[in-house]
Amino acid sequence: MDSPYDVVIIGAGVAGALCACELKKARPDARILLLEAGANGVDLTERAEYVEAYQVSATQPTTSPFAGLPNNRDRWAPSSDGTGDPFTMNSYYVETGPDLFKSGYQRMVGGSTWAWRGNCPRFLAPDFALKSTYKVGADWPLDYNELEPFYARAETELGVSGNRAEWEGLTPRSTDYPMPGIVPSYGDEVVRRALAAIPAIDGTPVTLITNPQARNSRVYQARPACRGNSSCVPICPSGAKYDAGVHTRQARKLGVEFRTGSVAVKLLAAQDGGPATVVFRDWTTADRAEQRVDGRQVVLALGAVETAKLWLLSELKDDSDQVGRNLMDHPTEEVVGLLGEPVFPFRGPQTTLSIETFRDGAFRKATGGFRMTVGNDGWGRTESPAAALDRLMWNADAQKIRTFGQPLRDAVEHKVTRMLRFSYSTEQLPDRDNRVTLSAEKDALGVPRPKIAYRIDDYSKRSLAYAHSVARRIWQHLEDTAGAEQVDPKQPSLGFKGSGHTMGTMRMGKDPNRSVVDANGRAHGYANVWVIGASVFPTGGTANPTITVAALTIRTAEKLAAAL
Repeated sequence: MDSPYDVVIIGAGVAGALCACELKKARPDARILLLEAGANGVDLTERAEYVEAYQVSATQPTTSPFAGLPNNRDRWAPSSDGTGDPFTMNSYYVETGPDLFKSGYQRMVGGSTWAWRGNCPRFLAPDFALKSTYKVGADWPLDYNELEPFYARAETELGVSGNRAEWEGLTPRSTDYPMPGIVPSYGDEVVRRALAAIPAIDGTPVTLITNPQARNSRVYQARPACRGNSSCVPICPSGAKYDAGVHTRQARKLGVEFRTGSVAVKLLAAQDGGPATVVFRDWTTADRAEQRVDGRQVVLALGAVETAKLWLLSELKDDSDQVGRNLMDHPTEEVVGLLGEPVFPFRGPQTTLSIETFRDGAFRKATGGFRMTVGNDGWGRTESPAAALDRLMWNADAQKIRTFGQPLRDAVEHKVTRMLRFSYSTEQLPDRDNRVTLSAEKDALGVPRPKIAYRIDDYSKRSLAYAHSVARRIWQHLEDTAGAEQVDPKQPSLGFKGSGHTMGTMRMGKDPNRSVVDANGRAHGYANVWVIGASVFPTGGTANPTITVAALTIRTAEKLAAAL
């Protein structure tokens, strides 16, 4: 480690691992190091262990497959679990409110793609120009057409299944998807038939289309086709769904060096472009003392919270006062009910159909856009089948059995086979007061924990209310025509859940006084420091961010390779 690496990449999630592969393919002689806080394996043996841990978990939260990893178990590099529960979240985040930031991430080799749903819709063209189009939010320093070829490359790298004809009008394409879209489940087809004649809502057609997903519909990248497991979140048992283990394995084969179990605690960077030094602590060693490695170029790929935290720990230049600011998510909620006939949920992925028509329109001047998905996992986070069984069997108020025997079996069959949900994830505007700073409280390594100030603004609240209104009117149509019942909630609560879409904190832009990095991801003021991932997003739009992260990463890697 005495001689500098050509590139040191901090973070081995989808952005970091993909960047390493792209750089190594473009510059085979480049010496590249991936530095990662987690220390887990990414092969089939480890996957089987994660699946078993999930299966035996009593409550099966998103983190259950990975809770036993030493970085989480012993708190050396703890993940944030995104439960939204103040006590649990504050085991890592320090939240100052007024609202809870309810989305988490995994600090492990492969990152949060181990526990994502795999949805890969692209941003719409207006998403890149929100300020100039609707006079709210901010504009990106690039547009859809500029990013489109990189979207196509990203879809090939991740292995995205989709149907081009269904998406061409929303997101024009230069190529087909690598694979046909995932075949809708039986229940999805029941819902599609039931909504075939639904009138437009506020002039907007309600059209169900196949959701593009980084999930194989055929054998691809030596991984199997989707086998219909319905545990995409928190773990795909078969590996049909992409996770960044794909690119970490590829990076190793290409000759990228790895240091795992290594938490970056400081970046020493010179404004004259000289080699930068990454200071890290390897928690797998006995003393966990600080170590150093030099890189001619350094790439920060730690995610929105950890990237901002490292920058602040390093006391790096921030003339724009934007580092850590504009933290965003997609606030989400769901409306559930029972359809008039069985839909037999849990056959296939958790979602295959979506409604994209409410993502854009003149209403975005005052109210955020939103995506809707049809759930194939019963009532999702509202009520699991186990919870439904418990409520049917046990009267909690009276503390006695309510139903048992054949009546209980009949009641369970009647309810669980007809469970259906419509979920909506809404747009959130960047807000400089939604931010990540450093807490005085420290983790097991003595590193300050991230302190998060966060609130849902009125723009997002109006979006949540309008999305509920649309979902409720869809359910009303199903009540009128398909025997739907037990729809809940009937009125918007303005409650919300997290989507796990942690964005912002390292905004990209043309003006160094208003942004942290330029359109290529290079830091203003540091010629050899780059940032990749959703942290650079100026706005969050309504699309799941991962395919946009991958597209931007490939674009940045191309620029960085040319700079080597």
